[in-house]
Amino acid sequence: MFPLFIDIKDFKILVIGFGNIAYRRINILYKFCQNIKVITKQAKYNMDNIDIIIKEYDKRDITSQYNMVIAATDNKDVNKDIIEKARQENIMYYNNISDKSMSNFYFPALIENDEVICGLISKDGKNHKKAKEYSIKLKEVL
Repeated sequence: MFPLFIDIKDFKILVIGFGNIAYRRINILYKFCQNIKVITKQAKYNMDNIDIIIKEYDKRDITSQYNMVIAATDNKDVNKDIIEKARQENIMYYNNISDKSMSNFYFPALIENDEVICGLISKDGKNHKKAKEYSIKLKEVL
């Protein structure tokens, strides 16, 4: 896994699903990009400045206009279909919350202050607890 920091301020991001994990990821993404669209059957959260569309996901929702797609439904099969469609549309970045093997990037634990920002993941992207432990220690140093 190669760590990479990219500028996403001009990205168009599509998140399908709006549960707890999606909500956390949107909050992280919004710090760096304000062009986020969410498609969900029901909105558990209210987020200002986020385009939330209440409807059933349809494959036609994923188009090549997006730079990033997050599959964040509570259905593993639907998430798989979302990622397959994102790949077909040549979406540059995609993440499946239910299957890391179907993601080409991971969400790091973020540590930041006024001067620096750090992203921390485990080597395989799967040990979130260990990454969080280290991020807490690193935050104390910063």
